[in-house]
Amino acid sequence: MNSFSDFGLLPSLLKTLKEKRISKPTEIQANTIPMLMGGQSVVGVSETGSGKTLAYALPLLHMLKSLEAEGDSVTQAGAPRAVVMVPTRELGEQVSKVFKTLTHDTRLRVRPALGGMTLEQARRNTSAAFEVLLATPGRLVQMLEQEHISLADVRMLIFDEADQMMDQGFLPDSNFVVDACPKDLQMALFSATVSTAVQELMN
Repeated sequence: MNSFSDFGLLPSLLKTLKEKRISKPTEIQANTIPMLMGGQSVVGVSETGSGKTLAYALPLLHMLKSLEAEGDSVTQAGAPRAVVMVPTRELGEQVSKVFKTLTHDTRLRVRPALGGMTLEQARRNTSAAFEVLLATPGRLVQMLEQEHISLADVRMLIFDEADQMMDQGFLPDSNFVVDACPKDLQMALFSATVSTAVQELMN
């Protein structure tokens, strides 16, 4: 896989990559994108800055846009089709920027519910219909418990920087989120290292 066009991605995503002059996939992208596009769950281990966000964002947006093209759009408020879990607000904001550039042509909606923003702000962000939820574990559990968010229609769940998440003791929250999703869920876990806590989450 020497070029993004080899993956069978939607033309709107390829157009954005071309505009951004992103042509050659990194190692983690070349290894994980075909698996995610094929509906498999994956674990990707690679250092920070290796292009992990694109590795999951492209297949995720491809899947969501394809469902929309088949006439299966998201219409229910507060019920996303994909969830990206991040350990911190800072990482959430970085990931949000990557999604923003990629959704310019696909017109998919990415909404943040991160720790460090008020609960009221997170509720406002997620009060309408949208496709992708970007959340920190503690905040998402809070919103699930208060029934502001439903994960009943989630098709793909991503854990980004899982090692940081586990360092902060988010295993119970992460398990709570997984249990709130459908059983036939596609999952991806990206981490710079594999500690015993990350291994536990992977299992």
